[in-house]
Amino acid sequence: MDPGYILIDEHSSVDELIRLIAKRVTTVGEPLNVLNLDDIVAKHRNWQAKLPTVAPFYAVKCNSHPTILRLLAALGCGFDCASRAELDSVLGLGVTPDRIVYAHPNKSIGSIVHAKKLGVKRMTFDGSDELEKLARHYPEAELILRVRHDAAAAQLSLGRKFGCDQVRDARPLLERARELGLSVIGVSFHVGSGSMDAECFYGGIRKAIEIFRVGSTLGMKMELLDVGGGYPGANGALFDRCAYYINKALKELVPSSVTVIAEPGKYYVESAVTALVNVVSKSYEKDVNGAVVRVRYYVDDGLYDTFDWCDDQGSGPLLQEDKRGVPCVRSVIYGRTMCEHDVIREEISLPEHEIGDCLVFPNRGAYAKLLGRGHNGFRPTGTKVCLTRATLNYMCAEAVKAHLAL
Repeated sequence: MDPGYILIDEHSSVDELIRLIAKRVTTVGEPLNVLNLDDIVAKHRNWQAKLPTVAPFYAVKCNSHPTILRLLAALGCGFDCASRAELDSVLGLGVTPDRIVYAHPNKSIGSIVHAKKLGVKRMTFDGSDELEKLARHYPEAELILRVRHDAAAAQLSLGRKFGCDQVRDARPLLERARELGLSVIGVSFHVGSGSMDAECFYGGIRKAIEIFRVGSTLGMKMELLDVGGGYPGANGALFDRCAYYINKALKELVPSSVTVIAEPGKYYVESAVTALVNVVSKSYEKDVNGAVVRVRYYVDDGLYDTFDWCDDQGSGPLLQEDKRGVPCVRSVIYGRTMCEHDVIREEISLPEHEIGDCLVFPNRGAYAKLLGRGHNGFRPTGTKVCLTRATLNYMCAEAVKAHLAL
């Protein structure tokens, strides 16, 4: 087995392993990510139970770790790809082109030609210039019109950058596609990354179905609804509310003949990764009387690796057993680079830690390690992949099937 893998038996758990590593990590002196593949399997089973009529197409951009992609391929997921490299990675696992949506609505000509060579037909658009490129270079593509529909509250709204206006743009774009002889098969929307607005999915589906009707009047066979991403990965109650409104909308608004897919990213991977970082230095901020008003911690990871720019600044590290009962002080945690923006947590209350202590951050699986490895020459944080024998056997069996199918 790969040396980066740790097999978990029925008498232990990933949580126990993390506690053990946290106690010993000072002798290693390196930050570490612990990836729990069985957490991803549990998320997939939960999706199947809560959204049985919605096929998940995992958003590769959220976390492209090869083992994660391999597992999701084995589970039968589709994939939302946004670049040539992502297409190549997914197809290299034996995934067939019909399980891929090229969901970037603004693709280069080279990327369009590359997708055509690979046989990836489904792709998103939201503007007339994209239609012109597709008509010239891939007229056989099956197109999905992306409309703007932002949640009332989200960590990162996407409507400023992607999606056409439903009222002003949708019909003219469909008409232009028809003039160019292109096939538009459906509609997509994305409520925004880290949405806190479950009910917005109902409104997005209603908006999409209205455009379906416009397409039908133009003679188009509208058969695919893509309800996008924005699903929470570490908040089960919020996900259940999202599922409730999606199911309600599908039952009330969407014909049974329509195929429904989604683009979950954070949902699958956020809670699967725990980050362990070490305090390498610290200093004190004092008032005019010399009293400590804040502790500054400097750790061996940061925003250019495990932590990302769209982070929840309200969540601090887990409280370790040896820190229980220790008075809390105002604190800030700085990342390892010289960049002034490399701040992991600001204005949080923590028990005072010493140099060499390990800080444990759960829910670090989404959008981490993708922002610019190598800043200041630091090497990327290592990863230990944890899984049970059942998950390992399943992945191996699916890998054999994929190889035989080639």
